[in-house]
Amino acid sequence: MSKQFGNQGFSLVTALFLIVVLAVLAGYMINLRGVQQFTVVMSVQGARALQAARAGLEYGAFRALNAGSCNASETIVFGAAEPALEPFSVALTCIQSSHTEDTTTINFYELTATATNGNYGSGINANPDYVSRRLRTTVSNVPP
Repeated sequence: MSKQFGNQGFSLVTALFLIVVLAVLAGYMINLRGVQQFTVVMSVQGARALQAARAGLEYGAFRALNAGSCNASETIVFGAAEPALEPFSVALTCIQSSHTEDTTTINFYELTATATNGNYGSGINANPDYVSRRLRTTVSNVPP
């Protein structure tokens, strides 16, 4: 009475191979889902930072054109009244220059708005949640 174990051993090796391959695929899919979710979150944060920078530019342009002058630099912090932009702060800078054409003086305001959320760090202190957007524009008063 001799028993043959050849086919049974082959089935065991195949089963172990399939289990390992499926475990590796499951781990890869879980990792890929986490990366995709982080990418979506950072994309939304980037869009919010862009809107915060645009709001800062609009605020600076409104103040400069209505007051006829502008602050060299100021910081805008969004509060509870602006819940979509609340965690962002905007550093707004303004450079004013005047030019005379014939008898008309035209004031130009070069505005730069940098919206940030979080603290930037490098190396070990790097912050993966940091987001920043910078916009620049020039506005002028309309000559009469």
